[in-house]
Amino acid sequence: MNTDELAFVNRQLAGMLKAGIPMESGLKKITESMTDSKLKAQLNQLGSRLEKGQLVDKAVVDLDLPETYKRLLALGQASQSMPKVLICVADYYERIGTLATRLRGLAVYPMLILICGIIVSGLMAYLSVVLKNDLVSITQTAEGDTGRAPWFSIYGSVWFSVFPMFVFAAGLGVYSFILRSQKMRKYFSWKIPMLRDVALAQYASLTEVLLSSGAPLPEVMKMVSKLENGSEMEADLKKIEQRLSEGQASYEAASRGCKTIPGFFNWIVSQGGEDVATGFSHARSIYSGRAENKIQAFLHCFLPINILLIGILLLGFCLPHLAILTDLLNMIEQLGM
Repeated sequence: MNTDELAFVNRQLAGMLKAGIPMESGLKKITESMTDSKLKAQLNQLGSRLEKGQLVDKAVVDLDLPETYKRLLALGQASQSMPKVLICVADYYERIGTLATRLRGLAVYPMLILICGIIVSGLMAYLSVVLKNDLVSITQTAEGDTGRAPWFSIYGSVWFSVFPMFVFAAGLGVYSFILRSQKMRKYFSWKIPMLRDVALAQYASLTEVLLSSGAPLPEVMKMVSKLENGSEMEADLKKIEQRLSEGQASYEAASRGCKTIPGFFNWIVSQGGEDVATGFSHARSIYSGRAENKIQAFLHCFLPINILLIGILLLGFCLPHLAILTDLLNMIEQLGM
């Protein structure tokens, strides 16, 4: 779902609520100006349910909207501060949208490299299959048995010609599977440093917006742990939630001994003192900046390194063909003499 569009809708809706326009009427007016999309259909359905008198927490049930968004709307209804919550929601999805855009850009680079590798290696394989046998037979006929090394016969195989293309295609298949698998994305989000910083920035941003919307810290940690179900951070979040429910007075005390959430992250949050939302705001700002810097560094290093690796692979594939062409040129030169 388009997070930028969702953020824009909620900012508009917050302004309408402040002006005294009911939420159902505001949704109806906003969706009229939207292009056909999944988000428009779901918001239309939400507005229809609200017009029938359903409360927000009941109206969002079974809608195909982000679970975080549905929980925040229910929180806004419970706290009687829906405009404030909607603005917090808009800020949250704008930040998430910015990070998501950076990650999508990051994900495109390897895919482009692999696709270009398939195209180039495919063209070379085609030329190899079409021309190689003729060139080899011509040079061998003209020069006789040149006594080439046994390994050179490998290059006459069709399988050798198409091998690079299969390598790139397999790499593209594995990469596409990782991108499409939520489980794999969660796994790698904690194995790659820059993705780990993105995950921590999202955690800080979500917790900040929930606290700013008026939810108490124990309830916030419970909601976040449910939303992070299956991630590496889930065990730490449940531990923090349990300690807070048992009477721990502060996030700093409840977060001691976390295995996945870094101690530095929890230390930043604790610097906010009793204002935990401010602490999470600082953590979000720091880890977002760290993620941005690491993404930039990766992009600057990734492209040259991959071009070099692909160049080495294709060069190894081309050398036998160059050898055959060199023999052919030498033969032509000898015939000319």
